[in-house]
This record gives sequence, structure tokens and C-alpha cells, in this order.
Amino acid sequence: MSNYLIDYHVNGHPNYFDFYLFVNPLGRKCYAFEQEILKVKTLISSKINLNILCIHNESVINDFIQRLGYQPGNLALRNELYTKLYQSALAIKAASFQGKRKGRNFLMAFQKEICAELSRVSEETIYSIAEDCQLDLDLFDEDFHSDFVKELYFKDLRIAKSMGVKRTPTLVIFDSMNERAGFIIDKAFSHEAVLEQLDMMMYHQCHSNMISTTHDKHPLTLLRNL
Repeated sequence: MSNYLIDYHVNGHPNYFDFYLFVNPLGRKCYAFEQEILKVKTLISSKINLNILCIHNESVINDFIQRLGYQPGNLALRNELYTKLYQSALAIKAASFQGKRKGRNFLMAFQKEICAELSRVSEETIYSIAEDCQLDLDLFDEDFHSDFVKELYFKDLRIAKSMGVKRTPTLVIFDSMNERAGFIIDKAFSHEAVLEQLDMMMYHQCHSNMISTTHDKHPLTLLRNL
């Protein structure tokens, strides 16, 4: 079955999805979940618009400090972590200005290089990774230090807050048939869990709109194409 793709549609109308993946760019768990999301994109033919947003808040910082094995009350560490998260997020946002794919490549290369070690986060490392990812370094440098990138980062924080995101990694999914309500995954970290959520979204969508489908036992229509 690995040679087949899943295509979601309702009554002949194709569904497409907007994925908002909120991550801590320094977190190992976030890197693993990004791999799972990319796997989802290879398993379904339905269009997915993937947006990876780096964020921080009190919950993210507290959780990360505990994962590092430190006490939450360590003020010096909290300040260092905030600074490193902020610097990393701006670099990743600047890289994405040269294309979503290049932005994702930079993010994952950065995560692999840093490997949750705060001491590895530096401008020297950031520029080295940018060069390895074949970014335009002059353009990257300009964007990295621009006020516009900072504004966009704080916009991402507002988006996360508006969606009720409290921890990382968190995935919020919207589909083209119901753009007003999203579904959140913040506990299960596998591509199977994401596919199950997509199935459930289609199930509820079909029932709430009283849509009949070609499936006898399940209102989700899955076409499997080579």
C-alpha cells in the first residue's frame, strides 16, 4: 500500500488543508514531529499548506527548562533561553524569506546542529548553517537583522495565542470546507495520529452537513491512486 496515496474529497469536491505547526526551534521533540508531518505530506495527495512557526511562551520555556534538567526558578537560564529562542526564531524566519522549502531546510539543519544545546546557538553557527543551506548570505543577513522580521515573529506569537497554543510541538489543522474551526494535536506525535485526525475531521464534516458519500460504513471518501 505504500505506492498509493490518500485523496480526501467530499461529494467530488477536493479538500485541502492548512497546517500550522508551532515549534520550539531548540527542541528535539519538535524536530521529530516535523519529520512526522513531512511524512503525512508524502502519504496523501490532497494539498497541504504547511506553516512552521517558532514560538515561545511561559509554558514552552518552563517545559524546556525541565527537559534540560534545571529548576524553573533559574532566572539566568530563563533569560539565556529566551535570548537563544528569540535569536533562533528570527534566523529561521529570515531563511524562510528565500522560500518555504529553504526555510524548512534551514530549520531542520539548525535543529540537528544545535541538538538542544544552548551553548551551540550563536551567530557564527547560524551563518554557517545558512551557507550550508545555500542561502543568499547578504539577503539573509539583511533580513535577519530587520525590524520587519521581528514584527512577523511577534505576529506568529499572536497567532499562536489566538489559536490557544500553549506548548510545543502543537499542530493546528484547518480544512477548506470549514475554515472557521481548527483541530489541535498537542499530545500525539506520529503521522498516524495526524491521519486519524484528518479522518475524524472528514467524518464530522460529513455528518454535520448531512453529506452522503460513496462509503457504506464511513462518511469519509478515500481514493487511492498510484
